[in-house]
Amino acid sequence: MAEVEIDRISALPEDIKVSILSCLPITDAVRTSALSHSWHRLWTLLPGFHVSIDDDDDDDPHVEKVGRILSSLRGPIRHFSLDCFFSSIGDSCLQHFLDLIVQKGSLWNLSLHCRGLMCPVQLLSFHALKVLDLYYIRISLPSDFCGFHQLTSLKLQAVRISQPDVQSLINGSKMLTSIELFFVQIKVPKDAVFNEQPLSLIFNCPLLKYLCFDFGEENDIEPRIVHAPCLQRADVTACTESDSLLEVLVWIGSTALKFMADIAHISHLSLNFDLLLCLSQVDMPHTLRVHFQQLKFLKLIGPMCYIDRRMFKVLCCLLRSMPFLENLELQCYEPWGFEEKEFDRVPLNEYKKKEDGYLCLDQTLRTIAISTKNLRGLKDIMWMIHFILLNANVLELIKITYTIDIKVKSRLLENLCEVEKASANAHVVFVNISS
Repeated sequence: MAEVEIDRISALPEDIKVSILSCLPITDAVRTSALSHSWHRLWTLLPGFHVSIDDDDDDDPHVEKVGRILSSLRGPIRHFSLDCFFSSIGDSCLQHFLDLIVQKGSLWNLSLHCRGLMCPVQLLSFHALKVLDLYYIRISLPSDFCGFHQLTSLKLQAVRISQPDVQSLINGSKMLTSIELFFVQIKVPKDAVFNEQPLSLIFNCPLLKYLCFDFGEENDIEPRIVHAPCLQRADVTACTESDSLLEVLVWIGSTALKFMADIAHISHLSLNFDLLLCLSQVDMPHTLRVHFQQLKFLKLIGPMCYIDRRMFKVLCCLLRSMPFLENLELQCYEPWGFEEKEFDRVPLNEYKKKEDGYLCLDQTLRTIAISTKNLRGLKDIMWMIHFILLNANVLELIKITYTIDIKVKSRLLENLCEVEKASANAHVVFVNISS
């Protein structure tokens, strides 16, 4: 007698089968209704889904289908993630999706990534919302907005929002532990423009641990930390053009210095080279009066072509303000269309040992990590490596990670072997991570 095959998957409890469906693309989850009676419309119990809408992909569901799926879900929608082109959805579809979601109950996670043109969205009263991630969206808040009281993570990238709305969003979310504002276009109210008064963006966040803020040329907004005792890490960047006006660079540099004074209690700090360029336009030794007493880790990010003599003074000033720095990381890359050219390099006599004010070099700085694609570009930052080797008394390791240019490694080693080292335990290690 032939053995009867047992459908063990269909015999699983309903909640386990729904958990399995949640791992599938939403279109595949819907198709499981055809498997058997036990699977019929089981997908309607899903707590949410991720969907991509792309005109060029026939496998992606159309806008109408996404709306029908949202309408068919029976329980509260806990998470919804959408990646789309504006041309694929039009002006009102995102708002229609949010209207359907708010009818279903408590949304926890919302991610909307739009490409093409900025899509207008009015955020609704999702009282249980915990994570909000928006990209290339034009945001507005309802007049009766009273905050997202459960929100812990806010990420706004390349969005457009008014200053009163973004302030209301932050003020009404006291549970925030992470805020990322990157390439955000903050619109200033007309009365503020008329009065020519700079506006502040106030951070009064008692639980905030991570903050990313980008100084854009289009925004005359001054960020201010009023209360953030738990803040541990900050990424402070700027977006400038090669032909940026000097007064713009000076304004960003001056504003960034004030902001850095507000975050002096953090342990991890990341800066990009555009911001360092702005800082080099102001008198940092006299303006940066703050000391980062808790800072252990500093990361600098940017293109090789920016690291020149003007950065030397900025770096020296930063090192003096960070007396207990233990780890320095330098992440370098070549910008698109990069052409090697001469610039104001740091002269050899500036590599000399410094005797004043570098407490971290004397006592705490132990590791340097440099990551780059092209080893040839290291000649532009060789002054920094020489300077640190000459002055870091307890340095243990300089780790240089690269992907190409194996042939120049020996020449770099010869160059570094000739450098006088303050620390007898300092080692320089090259790591090739190319596949």
